[in-house]
Amino acid sequence: KMNTSLLRSFSFTALIGTAAAFAPAPVSRTASSLGLGMASAAADTFVRAWVSGERLGPDDFPPAPTSVDGLYETHLAIQVHPLVDSELGGLGGYKLGAIGGAGEPCIYAPLFRGFFVDERDNAQKMSTGAINLSAVEAEYGVVMGSDLPPRSDNGPYSAEEVWAAVDEVVLCIECCGKRGTPDAYAASTKLGSFADTLSSGGIVLGPRLSASTFEMDDLFGATKLFVNDEVVAEGSGANVPEGGPLQALTYLANHLNGRGLGLRQGELVATGQTCATKAFEVGDVVRATFGPLGEAKMVVAE
Repeated sequence: KMNTSLLRSFSFTALIGTAAAFAPAPVSRTASSLGLGMASAAADTFVRAWVSGERLGPDDFPPAPTSVDGLYETHLAIQVHPLVDSELGGLGGYKLGAIGGAGEPCIYAPLFRGFFVDERDNAQKMSTGAINLSAVEAEYGVVMGSDLPPRSDNGPYSAEEVWAAVDEVVLCIECCGKRGTPDAYAASTKLGSFADTLSSGGIVLGPRLSASTFEMDDLFGATKLFVNDEVVAEGSGANVPEGGPLQALTYLANHLNGRGLGLRQGELVATGQTCATKAFEVGDVVRATFGPLGEAKMVVAE
């Protein structure tokens, strides 16, 4: 069950960036003193920074993973951390991005359900202070209608099988956030930066469209980002990892499968940026348009 008092303190309903008022346990400074493995210790530091809103400097930022496997061990330790369920709404799904990062086709990371904002709720707005908002991206999201569990033989899922498990396509604005300060990232590595849940923050959920109305390859359409009705970025579904939203989703399903993990009914997957911008300020209205499919809209709050 999501902690709604935290949701208010993180500005999604109260619209003010007062995460510090939550006053959780302090961020872990010397992770090794916890007697945890490197991934668990890093996860503890990152999750407590999520909860407190405290920014991690170079001395506090967790040591970078030394491999892609170590990166995903950190992400897994984050998504199963007890504070994620009790304070951040639990695992809500995944995001994909960083095409070519660390020599991989792309990187993915967990999303937290407590940071999903429905654009239809006028009481909810995305807060710069709550997530240290750094960029916004127009994305095709999908909601799973059925599980894609890990297979005992690790055999891959086909694109047809993956698409058959999708319930809805959601037009989204991803709001990227950071737990560290700029000098913390400068002092780390790419894997260290990716460990911070690939700069996840929140997702503004626009129109939800039944997947049954689409063919598998219908999500390559043109997209645009507007700030106060001025076009600031353009792209298409072909820009996302693996060349398309379904292709990105299939990659995710099979990578999770190879790790003994899976996608679950109700989870949201943000399939990757079609276009992005950092050119916005508090009070701006941001719109992401997806051609004839519709648009998602948000107001940037403090």
